[in-house]
Amino acid sequence: MPATEFDDEITSVVATLGSLVRAPAIVTASATPIAELRRMLAQRRVPAIAIVDRDELRGIVTRTDVLRAEPDAIAADVMSGFVFALPATAAIEKAAALMAYEGVGQVVVVGDRGALVGMVSAVDIARHLAVIAGYLRE
Repeated sequence: MPATEFDDEITSVVATLGSLVRAPAIVTASATPIAELRRMLAQRRVPAIAIVDRDELRGIVTRTDVLRAEPDAIAADVMSGFVFALPATAAIEKAAALMAYEGVGQVVVVGDRGALVGMVSAVDIARHLAVIAGYLRE
């Protein structure tokens, strides 16, 4: 089921996707060496890095991509060129459904004009729902 087939009429009982974005996405160029990507992922403790060239989102690189990469690879060699993106106004449940259906661990969050706002992972959604249910504190 394509993301466009998910019903936007359902009102989220929790919040919008944009409310889960805590910081801007970590961004780097497609020529970034794997060693630098590994350092960035470890230092920032994020599951993925956005690959942007000339102000255009080209893909994302995940921890798994970096672990599987050859030592002399660059971001362009391992990035996922197809990115799942949703607007910041989308319901969190829509992102969860998209991630579950497509088998991905994160979605890119975009603003009104398609500009990169950040990324939200499945863990971000799980953490938010646990807070709503009272199992965790923010």
